[in-house]
Amino acid sequence: MRFAHFLLLAWFMFAACSVHAKESSVYVSLSAPFCMTPPHPVASFYHARSLEVGECRFRARFRSLPLHLYVVSSDERSWIDLRAGKTIWSSEDEVVYEKENQFGHFPNVGKAPAEIWINPHGVASGMIFRVTAQSPDATLSAGGVSNISRLFVLGFRESGICFLGLARSNQAARGLLAKRTSCKRMLKEELLQ
Repeated sequence: MRFAHFLLLAWFMFAACSVHAKESSVYVSLSAPFCMTPPHPVASFYHARSLEVGECRFRARFRSLPLHLYVVSSDERSWIDLRAGKTIWSSEDEVVYEKENQFGHFPNVGKAPAEIWINPHGVASGMIFRVTAQSPDATLSAGGVSNISRLFVLGFRESGICFLGLARSNQAARGLLAKRTSCKRMLKEELLQ
C-alpha cells in the first residue's frame, strides 16, 4: 500500500513538473494600430536606411534582456526584426533574398499575429510568423493577383536567432519548434548605434 502511495505521489510530482516545464504561446498583433513608432534611436536606425518601422509590443526576454519585435518595410516588402539590448536580428535576408524561401513576388509580413513561444521564466524560445506574396503562377480573371503565404519559423539559441524553415501549416511550423530543429542559417545581426 505504501508503495502504491509512493507511485501516486511520484506521478503527481512528475506531471506537475512536466506541465510547468512546457512553453506557452503568446500572440502578437502585427497590424498597424497595434505597432507604434519605436523610440528615437531605433526609429533613426531604420529611417537612415529609408525603411519604415513599427514596434509591436509584448513581454518576453532573450539573453536576460527585454525582447522587442519590429515590422520593417521597404516600398514593396516587409519582414520582422528582433532586438535584445543593442543587438538586432533581421529576417530580411530570409524573407526577401534567400532563393530557397522565395515562393512569390513582393513578400510581406501578413496581418496574422506572430506566435512566440515563451518558457515559464518568460524567455522566448521560438517564433512563427506568416508572410504573404503574390503568386508567380496565377492571376485572377478580374485582372487582380492571387496571393499565397508561408509560415517562417525562427529559433532562439544561445548563439543568436536563427531560421529553422518554412511551413505551410501551423501544425508543421509548431513541429519545427517542438522538435528543436537544427538551425538552417543564423539571422543577420547588427548593432544599434
